[in-house]
Amino acid sequence: MTGRWLKWTLLGALLLLVTATPATMAQAPSPISLYTIWVRLSLRGLNQSEIESLMRNMDPAAITKVKERLRSTVLSNLETKRVRQQYLAARDSDDIKNVLTSIETELRFAGLENDREIRLMIRDRFGIRVGQM
Repeated sequence: MTGRWLKWTLLGALLLLVTATPATMAQAPSPISLYTIWVRLSLRGLNQSEIESLMRNMDPAAITKVKERLRSTVLSNLETKRVRQQYLAARDSDDIKNVLTSIETELRFAGLENDREIRLMIRDRFGIRVGQM
């Protein structure tokens, strides 16, 4: 009796394995956005000119949208870091230099170190003039 029960259980399990569908269907890899490509290139150390050179064959409107999103991200990060409060609380030139270095670092990580528009946006939002304008 036990042998027959075991045989039927194994046969049922084998039948179940053969006919069962996978819990998750195979998915096509998601396309990588231009924003992701830009950020990855930037984090690898490429500057804005090099990134724009690599993307010269891309749709200019899409590149413009990527830059707008990057600018928004930089401004959000600077607000999170409370750079305006740090700048206003600065007691000497070293404190101001630290704030400016923090801003330049954000720009470099975003690959926007040559972007005039983000510098104007920083000046308007935080009251901080950042080099090369």
